[in-house]
Amino acid sequence: MFCSAVCVSLTIKGSYKSMNPAFSTTTIICTEPSWVGERIDSFLHARIPSFSRNYFQELIDAGFVQVNNIVLQKNNYRLKLNDTVVATLRTKMCNIAPAPVAFDVIAEHPDFLVINKPAGLLVHHTATNPEEVTLVNGLLHRFPDMQDIEGSERPGIVHRIDKNTSGLLVVARNLQAHNALTTLFQERKIEKTYLAVVTGIAPASGRIDLPVGRHPTERHKMSTKGIESRSALTFYTLQQHFVDTSLLAVRIVTGRTHQVRVHCAAIGHGLLGDEVYGLKHPLIDRQALHAWRIAFTYKGQEFSFEAPLPRDIQMLITALSAIQIG
Repeated sequence: MFCSAVCVSLTIKGSYKSMNPAFSTTTIICTEPSWVGERIDSFLHARIPSFSRNYFQELIDAGFVQVNNIVLQKNNYRLKLNDTVVATLRTKMCNIAPAPVAFDVIAEHPDFLVINKPAGLLVHHTATNPEEVTLVNGLLHRFPDMQDIEGSERPGIVHRIDKNTSGLLVVARNLQAHNALTTLFQERKIEKTYLAVVTGIAPASGRIDLPVGRHPTERHKMSTKGIESRSALTFYTLQQHFVDTSLLAVRIVTGRTHQVRVHCAAIGHGLLGDEVYGLKHPLIDRQALHAWRIAFTYKGQEFSFEAPLPRDIQMLITALSAIQIG
């Protein structure tokens, strides 16, 4: 199974290849009054329907869309008459063919799976990583029926965690479940709790109510003072103190990109191993963050799942405990 190729419509004035042969650049000029006021992501999706609106949102976030020779900073920009939109699109199709991928299945339900994703595994392809082997490839390999789920680019995926975060994901096994679980996430009826090892001696508990948006100058980062920030709410409770570090249970109410990492950093307790927001650490080579517990009600039945800490975070905690004892 592959993502669709680019379909160039008559509304596109012209296109040319970019310097990277895996991408091509397409130019569209907003000449029709009926287009004025459309959101840029919806505008691009409507004119190049081979790619999803989510794809164009990722493309904008990655800095691959310009309006009037200025790199776009937000997804909700609305078109003006005679705007010139330049989008750099991948020409190589993203490979989501079935492939063996290592991950644990915590639970199998007729409608959904609960996956324990290892750190280092991307959940699904992105606009800038169309060929990387992801959890989606592994799901299609182990559960072939998932190929029939509508939305071929991300079959079954209703939420995600960062590539270098380990832990629990709920994956839909059919279209009905996909819609139902998506609604539960949108209505914030799924409780997600992470375990995080952070710098400093954290309080016994706390609430972090700070908006999260794209960093104004570093596009790969998020920030509590970002562009077009959205409300974000996090609660945490202390599990254990070490020497100048703490183990926290972190429950997120909203699900913003990098929310736990950004919020912990904002209160002075960045994650160990997190070179973007926290502190590089010799005992772990990725952010010490694990999606530990997930709970929800589905079709009137309550479900709750936990994923044990992976070996690298277990070893980190053991080492920190030994330092404290010493």
